[in-house]
Order: sequence, then C-alpha cells, then structure tokens
Amino acid sequence: MKFNTERASAYLARMPASISGQRGDAAAFRAAVALVRGFDLSEEEALPLLSHWNKDCRPPWQEKDLRHKLHCAATTSAGKPAGYLRDAEMAPGGKAGNKTSSKDKSGKASSSSQSRAEHTAPQTPASLAEDPSRLRKKWPEFHPLTQEDIRTVAELRGLLPDAVDLAHRHGFLRVAQVQGQRCLIITEGTFAQARRLDGQPLKRSDGTPIKARNLPGAQGAFIGQGWLGETTHVLLVEGAIGLIEGLAAMLLMDTAHAWSILAATSASSRFARDSALLERLRGREVHIVPDADETGKDAGSSWLADLQAAGVHATVHLLPKACKDLGDVLHLPEADRQSILHSLFTSRP
Repeated sequence: MKFNTERASAYLARMPASISGQRGDAAAFRAAVALVRGFDLSEEEALPLLSHWNKDCRPPWQEKDLRHKLHCAATTSAGKPAGYLRDAEMAPGGKAGNKTSSKDKSGKASSSSQSRAEHTAPQTPASLAEDPSRLRKKWPEFHPLTQEDIRTVAELRGLLPDAVDLAHRHGFLRVAQVQGQRCLIITEGTFAQARRLDGQPLKRSDGTPIKARNLPGAQGAFIGQGWLGETTHVLLVEGAIGLIEGLAAMLLMDTAHAWSILAATSASSRFARDSALLERLRGREVHIVPDADETGKDAGSSWLADLQAAGVHATVHLLPKACKDLGDVLHLPEADRQSILHSLFTSRP
C-alpha cells in the first residue's frame, strides 16, 4: 500500500494545480479521480495527498470541498476501472507497476515488456479525459419544447406551466435525445443537464440509475445569470432544477421588488470560481435557499461567506424539516406554502 501511495503522490505532483478562471474545478476533480479511481485509494487515504497538492491551487480549496470532490470521484466510474493507474505498466513517476517476465517460454520479449519499451512518455492528465470543449461539440442537437412538453414538465414537477414556459422562453430549457430517450435539457452557456421527460432515471457510465445527468463536458457553477439584468434582489437555490422551482415560487408571490432566480448547479459550486458573477451581485440583496441536508447547509454557509466578503447583502433561509428543497415547499398546503414564500421574498432591512 505504501508503494501505491508513493506512486499516487508522484503522479499527483505532475498534475496541474487548480486555478480560478482556468477550469480549476475540473482540474481538482481530475486530481480526485486519479487518487480514488486511478490508484484505488480510499477517500481517507487520498485526502492527505490531495491536501498537499491543494497548496499550489489558487485559491486553495477548503478541506470540506476536497472531501466532497473525493466522494464524488469515488462514486463515478470515470469511464475506467478502479485502479487503472495503479495497474498501469509504467506510472507517471517513472516506477514500474506490475512485475512481469521480460521473456515468454520461447525466449521472445513478452507483450508487457514490449509495452514498456514502447512507452516513451509519461501519461498526462490530458490523456485521461477529452477536453471539455471537444466533448461539448458532441452534444445532441437541442430543440425548443412543445406545448405538450411544457405541460409534461409542469405535471412531472408539480409546477405552474407558466414557470416552465418562462424558463423555456428565456432559453434555459430545451429537449434532446440522450441515451436514446427524449429528455429535458436545463442549460446555460457551457452547462447542460438532462432529465428524462417520462420521469424515469438515466444511467451513469457504470449502468447505475441517476435522475439527472450532466452532459459530457458540461461546465458551470451557477445558472440563471442571463436573468440578472438590473434586478435588485436575487433568490439563490440549490440544483439546476431549482431554477424552475424558484421561478414557480416567484410567480406565486406579489413582490415589492424585481427578483431574479440563480441556481447553483451542485452543492460543490463556489463563488470563488466565478469572480465575475460575484462582482455582478455586488450591491444586490441575495436570499440563499440551500437543500435541507448537511451538504446543503455547508454549501449555504460557504455561499454566504463568499457573498458577504464581497460586500453583498446576503442571508440564508433554512427550510422546515418537512421540506428537503424548494420544490417540496411548493407542494405544502397553501397557508404553509405562502408563509414560507413570503419569508423568502421579503426584503431584509
């Protein structure tokens, strides 16, 4: 195990640091994948190595973010079997992997020896995954929703059709064929997430079910930025689907101010990786509605700290125990629902 850890450390030292504004989030995730998938280390074994690598990141990640990336990496196949770097014939650090005989019974060089002889350069991180921009060029063609699609999404999510239509008219909702199924695509810029229109799960690369799947090469920490405009108030929710739920909640309220809905694409999204957005939010009032689990609460605290440090007037609204996310609030009895939404959309002094 020590030899494997040393190889993993040597490999990680060759990987580029995470730099804000230069796809740093993807760099950090690739580093986590190399450790827990490539070298098949446990998350606890990998954390000290990733923490050492993190010292060169700009800005460095918090430990809870590193743990989250290791956990995400451990639950994805990354399109390769566990231990694919550990079992490689030559590690990037220059040390041999599996020991094999240099000759077979006939006296000829074995295929593994030939493989080592032909190996002229260490494997680089770029060879482990395609460039995101190239992956995005392979996305299926997106199409506008039909009126039937709008009704289907509204019924499936228990939302007002007007909210779905509003998101669609602003270009955030499209449909496309993904894994042979007609899917709703939640998209903005370089980000796109697919959900089946029939409500059934999609599949991860390892075949396990997943309710929503980001398209290959998808990048983006926060969506809904196209709506910001000159609005003075922003509701920040968790999850791409939260963009539609936030709109539905807004349409149910008669607010005194103009509001925009901003959605973090995941609980690991951080403003430190989107300084331009942080600057756009300066001078506005932001109400944060994280999911009601520990990951969501950690995310909400991080967003609050980033926003307040940038001079943004921000507050966190915790949902009642009966509600996991904003979507659950919309399904409460009218009196309870309106009370919660009134709190969310009321400006703070």
